[in-house]
Amino acid sequence: MLELNAVIFDMDGLMIDTEPVGKMLVKTSHEKFGYEITEEMFYHLIGTNEKTSKAYYHSVFGEDYPYQKIKDYRDQLRKEYFNSHPLEVKKGLYDLLEDLKKKNIKMAVASSTRYERVLSNLKSIKVDHYFNAIIGGDQIQHGKPAPDIFLKAVELLGVSKEDALVLEDSKNGILAAHAGNIPVICIPDLIHHSKDILDLTVGCYDSLDQLIDVIVKKDDKA
Repeated sequence: MLELNAVIFDMDGLMIDTEPVGKMLVKTSHEKFGYEITEEMFYHLIGTNEKTSKAYYHSVFGEDYPYQKIKDYRDQLRKEYFNSHPLEVKKGLYDLLEDLKKKNIKMAVASSTRYERVLSNLKSIKVDHYFNAIIGGDQIQHGKPAPDIFLKAVELLGVSKEDALVLEDSKNGILAAHAGNIPVICIPDLIHHSKDILDLTVGCYDSLDQLIDVIVKKDDKA
């Protein structure tokens, strides 16, 4: 049992099932401009923000890499895709959010995706009202695996790091929480992580609803 005052959610791959679509869009948009994205490269970037991704692409493809052109084309493809495909919610999300609300546990979203899109996605799946704080990757200096975004979430929620819990699917997210000394639970998405990554967590579960019986409000327990 985990006694907590706050839970911090990642978004992509944890709350909504966007990573498979993202993988397809990254691959297609790069092929359009003559670049090949390997599985290893895509998985390396899961959980990172735009600034970190841009630096990585330039390190791999060189300074002539047309980052903005590829990004703009990928954004166009994403918009077209989600105009005809609703966002798919990950198993157990609604049940967990409602349970945490009833327990009076504060909640935040800390996503590497830019804030405007995070808010739009949360409104689309009708969960934005659950959160006391929402932070996008464009609002912090250093993206995951740096701890900045989770430290910001703890600050905005007004809780101690020891009384908070991060929920993550990605390696970069787990590393970020660990670097910030905030307990983290892994809910795997596309990748099942190696033991050395899972050893940094306080647990690994198949779906979000499995946490309902695991999390209690710290103040409610003697």
